[in-house]
Order: sequence, then C-alpha cells, then structure tokens
Amino acid sequence: MNVRLIIQRSWVAVVAALALSSCDMMTESLDDCPTGLYVTFVYDYNIQRADMLKDHVGGLTLYVYDESDRLVASKSMGESQLSRYGSYIHFSEQELAPDHTYRLMAIAQQHETLPLMGAKYRMTGNTAGADWHQFFINLDHDAKTTNIRGTRYEVRGTMGSRGTRSAYNDYYYVSNLEPLDTLWHTLTTIISPADEQPMQLYPSMLTPAKCEYSWQRDGSIRTNGQEKVSLVSGEPTYATVALIRDTKQLNITLRAVNDNPADNMVRDEDYTVEIIDNNSQLDCENNLSNPADTLVYSPYRQWTTTFVGTSQVASESAAHYDLMFNRLLYKNASVTDDQYAILNEADIAKSRNAVLLIRKKDTGEIIFGINLPYILASGRNYQERYYHYQEYLDREYDYRLQFIIRGARVDEIQFFIGTHVHIIPWAIREQHEVLEVRGKK
Repeated sequence: MNVRLIIQRSWVAVVAALALSSCDMMTESLDDCPTGLYVTFVYDYNIQRADMLKDHVGGLTLYVYDESDRLVASKSMGESQLSRYGSYIHFSEQELAPDHTYRLMAIAQQHETLPLMGAKYRMTGNTAGADWHQFFINLDHDAKTTNIRGTRYEVRGTMGSRGTRSAYNDYYYVSNLEPLDTLWHTLTTIISPADEQPMQLYPSMLTPAKCEYSWQRDGSIRTNGQEKVSLVSGEPTYATVALIRDTKQLNITLRAVNDNPADNMVRDEDYTVEIIDNNSQLDCENNLSNPADTLVYSPYRQWTTTFVGTSQVASESAAHYDLMFNRLLYKNASVTDDQYAILNEADIAKSRNAVLLIRKKDTGEIIFGINLPYILASGRNYQERYYHYQEYLDREYDYRLQFIIRGARVDEIQFFIGTHVHIIPWAIREQHEVLEVRGKK
C-alpha cells in the first residue's frame, strides 16, 4: 500500500515537471500552457470569517475595464459552477490583450435568475464601452400610492425642522411581495503570483488568494488588494475578487409583559414595522449614490405564534416580522446623538441614518423608533467590538431583535445574533432622554 502511494505521487511529480519544462521550451505555441487571466472569487468578509461563496452565491458576473475605465469584457457563472470549489473565470489573450492593465468588478446574487415577483436589483451602465463610473445598481421602489399587500399607505404628519412637507411625500416603497435577492459587490482584488498556484497546470484546482482586511478609523477597509491587474504576454495572471454582502436580513419579534395576562396577547396585524433609509442606489465602488429617494421597507412575511397555558401558566402570543433591506451605512462619525428614541415624525427627519419604527396599526402612533445602525451595532459581543461599526454592519447579515412591550411602550430589547444572546434594557420616556444601556449577565 505504501509503495504504491509513493509511486503514484512520484509519477504525478514527473508529469508536472515535464509539462512545466515543455512550456518553458515552447517558443511558438502556448496552447497547452496557462496564459491570460484566471479569476477566482471569495466571500469571507463575514462575521464567521469563512468563505461562504459556494453555499450562498448562485449567480455572478465579472466585468473587466481597460485603462480608460471602459467596459471591454464580461463573463458570468451560474449556480452549477459556483456550487463547486475551484470555480473560476478565464479570459484568453484573444479576449483580453496582454501587456495592458485592467480593473475587475464582480456583482453576485443568490439566484441565477431574478425572482418572478418582488423588488429586484437592476444594473445600468454595464454595456460594452460604458464608463466604470456610469455603473449603478438600483433597487426597485414605487411612489407612496403603490398598493403593497393590499394596504394603501396614507400621508400623515409633518417632517418637522426640515420643512412642512408631508412625512411620506418623498418616500418610496420597496415591494414586500417576496424577499430581496441577496446582492454582493466587489470589495477588493488580490493578485496571486504564479508560483503560489501549485496546480497552475490544472485550472480547475485553482485556489483563491488569501484576503486580509483591517478597518480604519474613518470606517474604510484596508486590504491586501489593488485596483488594477496587469497582464503579461505568454504568462498566466491569477486574481481573486473578494465580495462584500450588501443585503441584510432582520427578524423582529414583539412580546408583551403586563400584570394582566389578557394584555399579553400580541397579534402581528396590530402593528406596523418599517425601516426608512436613503439607500436605493449603489455605485461602482459600492457607495450609496442617490440620497434623494427615501425608501420604506416593510416585512415580506409576518405571522403570530400563540402559547396556550393552563390555570398555573399564563397564555401569551408573539408577533413576528421578517424584513430585508439594502446596504446599511453608518453615516455618523459619533454615536452620541444616535442613542435617542424616535417617537414622532419630526425625529425621523433629524436622523441621518436608517430608522426602525414600530407603530400601532390603528392609530399610526410610534411606540418605538431608533437609529437602526446604532441598535444593530450595539449587539456586538466582546470580540466583535474590535470591529469598527461599519465593518461589523458589513460583515454581519442576519439579525434578530425581540422587543418587550410593557403598557403602551417598548420596555426592553433583546438581541439574538448568531449563537450569542445579548440583552439590553431601554428606559423609554415621553421626553427626550438618552437611552441608558445596562448590561445583564
């Protein structure tokens, strides 16, 4: 058994050596040798710090821009390719001229084709010859009168200090018929030297380059990547495009804790849950680029669960809401002003960041509202607190919040993120007070 294994390994080594030497000796034909651009992809910029590309991404398109930032080539991969390790895209020297420099940009989604219903991400500026800065990704959204799930949203309230226009005059609604298709954008590009690809004769065995990330005080990400890729005639170039996930998932649970057990029956149809943000459009660098369109996200699924007790155990129910939303940016350098509750329409206008609102359905009264990036970043555990606020928001993508209602107000917030549970009680008052965070063990 051991002798046979040694012989097989030796034979593979001899074949590889002969193939390498044959490529070195070739002067006219390089058909059997790796040349051109080989691109692999990785999605490890997440809270688990693990490459989840194979399990999460179902469709991907790679765009290549020349020195003038004009789109000169593009190729796509579907779920059948992305579900295997070692997936790559190859451009030959006939497709991309060597001895030139190129910029790579990859856009990926969870599904190979767009879902039939619901809001979709639509790309513009991605035709041949288009300038890199003309590339945009737009999330579908409609004017306030759009009928979503049979509900016609009405104009109510004023925007306060920013004018007398109606609260929903300039708001647009994202369809909640279906979940959003998860979107990934380019984070960085890493170049691998050819001698670091031990199986360069077998491209199906290519391995992504190792990505390194660190956050800066201004919220930007420093990586070991570079903006441009240089191709050399007759030689292979190996690049890895690292992806960042833009679409987030949030599950919200409402429970009531009151002295009278009859007041603890909570139904999902009794409340309206909304996220309000200016994040309808992303540009070529994954920045939010169209702050004029304020979007309202509402749950794409909501339901009620009920627990039937006995004479010794009280019955209760809980309302659940699932929401998805586009990339969340923390726009404040300081969080001092983000710790205030948002309890009226005027407070929405004061927030530069996304706002999470919980209203009574029958009256429209806000029973709780808060700066969404702040409250989500507050759920970091000890190790995750080393992340900058924005880095944490970009790495994490699956949030679960539970709100405890006592009387007519939210009295406590519980975080359920990953395998960790974080409990933060909030003292909510009618007057504007700083919300005090008191940790529990």
